[in-house]
Amino acid sequence: MTITTTLPPLGRAIPEGPHAISVHIPTWNGMCSIGRGDPQVMKALRNGYPRTFVHKDIQKLFQACQRRFLSSPAKVLLFLEQRHAQACKSFVTSPAINGDKAAPAKSVSVFALEIGESHPTMVRAGNTPRPTTLWAVVYPEESAPIGAFFWRLTGTGISSRFAEHCLRRIEAMQRIEPPVKRFYSAMATVHPVYRTICTRIACLMERAPAGPRRSLTVNHSDVFLYPSGMSAIYHVHQALLKWRGLESVIIGFPYELTIKMMKTYGPSYKFYSLGTDEQIDDFEAYLDTKAQAGSMIQAVWCECPSNPLLRTVDMERIRRLADKHRFVVVVDETIGSFANVDALGVADVVVTSLSKSFNGYADLLAGSVTLNPNSDYYGALKACLTGGYTNTLYIDDAIQLERNSRNFLKRAAQMNDTAECVVDYLVPFASDPSSVVNAVHYPKTCESAQQYKSRMRQATDEFIPGYGCLFTVDFDTIEASRAFFDSLDVRKGPSLGAHITLAQPYVQMVLQKEKKWAASHGLRETIVRVSVGLEDKEVLLQSVKSAHVMAEKTKGTHAL
Repeated sequence: MTITTTLPPLGRAIPEGPHAISVHIPTWNGMCSIGRGDPQVMKALRNGYPRTFVHKDIQKLFQACQRRFLSSPAKVLLFLEQRHAQACKSFVTSPAINGDKAAPAKSVSVFALEIGESHPTMVRAGNTPRPTTLWAVVYPEESAPIGAFFWRLTGTGISSRFAEHCLRRIEAMQRIEPPVKRFYSAMATVHPVYRTICTRIACLMERAPAGPRRSLTVNHSDVFLYPSGMSAIYHVHQALLKWRGLESVIIGFPYELTIKMMKTYGPSYKFYSLGTDEQIDDFEAYLDTKAQAGSMIQAVWCECPSNPLLRTVDMERIRRLADKHRFVVVVDETIGSFANVDALGVADVVVTSLSKSFNGYADLLAGSVTLNPNSDYYGALKACLTGGYTNTLYIDDAIQLERNSRNFLKRAAQMNDTAECVVDYLVPFASDPSSVVNAVHYPKTCESAQQYKSRMRQATDEFIPGYGCLFTVDFDTIEASRAFFDSLDVRKGPSLGAHITLAQPYVQMVLQKEKKWAASHGLRETIVRVSVGLEDKEVLLQSVKSAHVMAEKTKGTHAL
């Protein structure tokens, strides 16, 4: 694959296609405008990252339901499980969470909708024809931001493919009066594709582990599928609250909105921002203090490595503390990926956004949770997760995910090689006082490199592990960052792990309104995050070199 110079205009889907999960924003100023939510730029969007932008087909389905089932102006959200609809209602009406912006309880309602035919794929698979049920939450228009926050940040909403399916059958949709005795959907019925995906993930979890072979190996039944990575996180969080209901700790830079979501659903979260030895010392002292008081925490959450600074906490030390103080270790290894890192060697639970490298084509959302059968808490956690579990990964998304992930290791190997090549070019400039490159963040080159390497899988004839597809470049000035980003001849947008290279000034777009907070945790507004794709390595390297030259010109010097 080569890089094309014919890039899509502002607001168009990348990659091109009806279910893309990224959007092209070609300039630094455009990224800043999106981060601020400027109305003029927002109107230009024809697509967007699902966490911050509701897909056009989903919007159409919401509007169709408003017209068909509501007699007065209101907002509608759709869910595939009643418990998620009820949780949304509780969230929107909660004064504890929303203060005086909480909607009155009597202004929010939940009802069931049914499409009276099975998905043809399920019928062909030999399943008994059953209707598809979904749940509508209706709330006042002034509560739209609160409802949208829940829908996006819990990841429990419907997918664009499911919305497409419903829109084709909108005339057959009807409201069902309670009680609805049983939830039926295409996802709740057995189809072999789900077991295929779970088995593939289980095998990857046990492939070439970082340490000795574990006594018990992951089975397909230890893998739980969800409609997004955020949904996987949300459900693990809910399971932990159900199990213990205690405080948790996040070590490493957290996605700010994830913390907000977690804080609204239970005990407070403590936060150790960078996971340095000194901070883990503080954390250990905190655990000892709690133990002396007869209390404990329920879990530690961390990434391997972190996004966007690609740092890896000392997981072996976290594991030792977990064994001593009896808490659960939850690791999100999305950035490192199943291919490169063995998170299960230290984790009780592994959460993954399958939307990223595993799927690899930025055309769907999915997530997974894998339980470690060797964990002391395996039985308790499995009981909590399976209690009421419904697989709501839509069948068409699952089929596409299975197809896309077949060449996962091949793609991972190429992206590892390309990213390392580009980083090797950039790193020397970070130590040159005359260069505008301030730092290059990458698992191989950062101060926590040894901690990442300790989690790398063993090399095999089939695959040699690497450092992933992601790196972040930090420049001395905004001017240099802007020049680099605007000159970089790749697609510009959110997400990572796709077959196409995606660049993003992370703080400017994601944390535009929280710059001071981000800076206090080491994220400068001058960083540019790059996720390499499957383009020709030399072509991409030349593009980076050309952009780097433009960045150096802002200081009046030229790269050699």
